[in-house]
Formats: sequence, structure tokens, C-alpha cells
Amino acid sequence: MVETRHFLLQAFVRKFLIVFLPFLLIVSLVFLIQISILSSRINLASGELLRFFSYLIPEILLYTIPFALIAALANLFTALSEENELIALFALGHRPIHLLRQYLPVTILLSTLLAVLSLMLYPQMKQKIQIFKERKLAEATLKISPNKLSQSFGDYHVYVAARDAKGYRDIVLFDNHNHARQRLFLARRATARNDGKRLALTLYDGTGESEERGKIESLRYRKLTVYQYPRFSERSYLNFRRFWERAATDRHQRGKLLYFIFISISPLFILPLSAALGIFNPRYEKNRAAAVIFFNALLIYIPAVLIQKSGSLTLFALLFVAEVLVVTLLLQRKVLKRF
Repeated sequence: MVETRHFLLQAFVRKFLIVFLPFLLIVSLVFLIQISILSSRINLASGELLRFFSYLIPEILLYTIPFALIAALANLFTALSEENELIALFALGHRPIHLLRQYLPVTILLSTLLAVLSLMLYPQMKQKIQIFKERKLAEATLKISPNKLSQSFGDYHVYVAARDAKGYRDIVLFDNHNHARQRLFLARRATARNDGKRLALTLYDGTGESEERGKIESLRYRKLTVYQYPRFSERSYLNFRRFWERAATDRHQRGKLLYFIFISISPLFILPLSAALGIFNPRYEKNRAAAVIFFNALLIYIPAVLIQKSGSLTLFALLFVAEVLVVTLLLQRKVLKRF
């Protein structure tokens, strides 16, 4: 039995790592692209990039672990079935339920890891990300690219024709934030500075127009400064208990909490479901790993999304019971009665 356990666990680890590592790389690249979009708005040093990425690790693992487990178990059981290894184990007296028990400690470990990541670490990392963004935006120097539309400075849309060592040249500012009053400023050159409390954009040698209630006012100026006050205030972190306290009254927060709980216990559903769909007699059936992965993902993530959207504890309980019944029925009819 020890050799059987070692064989089964070794096969699972191999399948899991083959799926988990590439998937982890892909999801990490997606998040790195998001960081690069943020870095186009603010200046981030290499150390700050690494620190910001470290805040995203719990969320990355929340995406990768369940999908990797679904794919690993589906590929594992279908491969063992197709290669007649499970048939050989059953012939030696190993019952399917005994084989599933070999993977139960692993699924419990992954379920516990998901619970720690989602319920304890995710709230802390989410708060750190938000405060980090706010602080960097407050400290940022103005970054405006030449010949690029839809750039913002406070309530203004900004366009510049060129940039040199002295600042910006041929700049346009348009403000339609207040529909009752619209303003347009043109300048030959401009400079930007940050004094630690606010961003200042100073325009030189330009004209401006303001339209309000059908009345247009024009002006000429030699120097005009427009300020932007970043919205940031120091605040303390909430521990995970206080973070989730709002779930009692906030439906959105409650939906997020129930979603994380459901995803955390999903490995306990994925194991028997993968066995029910992945164990078959290769003489009469063919490899169906892709179908098993697809069906597993549907049975896990559709209920999870419905729970998150509704934020209903009643729906969570109903879907949990339904999931248990479906998994039990499939395992009983597809495996336990046949092998």
C-alpha cells in the first residue's frame, strides 16, 4: 500500500506542476501588464515594481491553484485509466474509494491554503495595493506624452505637441468637467512640478476662452498656473476580521466573502468529481481530459459566480448542498458501482 501511495502521489505532483507552473507564468504576465499600465501614469522604481507585484501574489495564486488542480486531476485520472493502471490497481484489490483517500490530504492542504490566501492575506494585500497606488499618485510627477490624446490633468484633458529639456511645447488644456462652463487654454510652452502636496502645471504665453450660459470670455496671459491636488490621506490597515465585518450589512462584500469560501472548499469537490468523470474502462471509452476539465470548471465556477453576484447566504447553502449531491451521485453511478 505504501508503494501504491507513493506511485499515486508522485503521478499527481508531476501532473500538477506541469499545469501549475505555465499557468502561473501566464497569469503573472497578465498582472505585469496591468502594472505596466499603472507605471505609464506614475514613476515606479524597480524595487517598487517588485514590491507592488508581491502584493498581487495572493490573488495570482487564487486564480492558478483551483484551475491547476482541476486540470491536474482530470489529466491524472484519464491517463491512469487509458494506460490501464487503474484497472490493474482495482484487480489487485484496491477499491476506488481507497485510491481517493490517498489524495484527500493534498486536497485538504490546498483547500486550507486557499482559505488563508483569500480570507486572511487577500484583504491585507488589497488594502496595501490601494494605499500604494494613492501614495504614488500623490507623489507622482506629471507624465504627459507628446501627440497622445485622452491624457488627464485633474479635470482637464491635455494635449502637447512636443517635449524637451525645458518642458512642454504647444500645449492644449480643455475642461468640460462642468457642463455649464467649458474652458480652453492654449500655450506655447509649459512646465510641471510637484512640491509634495500638489501638482502644478504652469503655462506661458498663451490664450484662454471660457464659455458659460452662451457667454464667451477671452484672455491673454504671460503665465498661468493650474493645480491638481491628489486625493490621498494616511489610513491604518484593517485586519482580516474587521475587513470582513462589512459583509454583515454590505451585499457586495458578503458576496465576495461567500465566493472566497466556496472557492476555498472547491478542492474537496474537484477530487471526487474528477474521479467520477475521469475513471473509465479504456476498452469502451476514450480519453476525455478536455471534457472533464470543462465540466469541472463549470460545476465549480458557475455556482461561485452566482453566489458572488447575489451575496445570498441561502443561495450559498442551496448550491453547496446541490454540489454535494451532484458529486456524490456521479461518483456512485460512474465509479463505485462499476469498479
